[in-house]
Amino acid sequence: MKNFLKDIYNFGTVGGGILAILLAAYLIFDPFYVIKDYKDYSNKLTSGNKDFISTTNFLRNYTNQKYDSYIFGSSRTVAFQHSAWRKHLPDSSNIFTYDAYSETIYGIYKKIKLIDSLGLKLKNVLIVVEKDETFMTETNSKGYLFIKHPALSGESFYKFHWEFLKSYLTPKFLFCYYTHLISGKYSPFMLGVIEPYKSKILPLSNETKWVELDGMLAESETEYYQKMAHLLPIRDGLFRSDTLAKISDKQRKMLQEIKAIFDKHNTNYRLVISPLYSQVKFNLTDLNVLNSIFGSEFVFDFSGINEFTKPKTNYYEFSHYRPKVGEQIMQRIYK
Repeated sequence: MKNFLKDIYNFGTVGGGILAILLAAYLIFDPFYVIKDYKDYSNKLTSGNKDFISTTNFLRNYTNQKYDSYIFGSSRTVAFQHSAWRKHLPDSSNIFTYDAYSETIYGIYKKIKLIDSLGLKLKNVLIVVEKDETFMTETNSKGYLFIKHPALSGESFYKFHWEFLKSYLTPKFLFCYYTHLISGKYSPFMLGVIEPYKSKILPLSNETKWVELDGMLAESETEYYQKMAHLLPIRDGLFRSDTLAKISDKQRKMLQEIKAIFDKHNTNYRLVISPLYSQVKFNLTDLNVLNSIFGSEFVFDFSGINEFTKPKTNYYEFSHYRPKVGEQIMQRIYK
């Protein structure tokens, strides 16, 4: 019995020591970029949480920058670069891309409410709508990549940080993160934990630029698409429509509140439904809801099979379309 209790004690001591080391390393290395203060979030080792990064950049700079023009949406907002949008806005416009990974209408709604509550102007707004992400939930998102900044959700910082700590302590994350930290090399098994390509996030505008992928494309599109062939599967070209309507009553009320804020600010707004590589058409019932609230002349549906979704060279991979597509879309919607 004595030996058994001794073994338990030793095991607990060793386990507690390992846990203490891991927690100390978590505080030192800050793998999710949510503990320390960063002036620049470019070239992150892990994906981090873009909602937190966006909100941090916004709250840090809005007083001096006096933003009045906003792009809302998911990581697909990378296609809508500020240099292209400026061509359709007044010269004095100050743009902020307020995006988040897999952004939802809940997140967009909370961001617009925050901006309005701070007394800032909403002169120009571009909302990028996704059939697969925008209406997938009507509450705060779960998981370290997607949970909303407490300033938006109103939830406690304890709950927010617990999401990150739980993810950090998983075997996969620990193995991938520290293997990369020690070796300095990326391997395919690290996908989902370590960022494979470098990107830049401009601190003041929060605009994201996929510098490494764009550099590869500039060097040779042919080689790029040969390398990415497994991420751009061949499509059959058959018409498909999303048969399941997703906009709930609660989400409809959020949309109506957003429209009321736009009316209050006399906002020049556009809603763009993304041209996704899957070529599935946005649900007609949901489209009619958006049209009824915002006006069909301000809602632009680029989903399905069209001139934007046919060429694979319009995409980085199956989920994200390139800035040249965003520029063409903006030319179309601001005629």
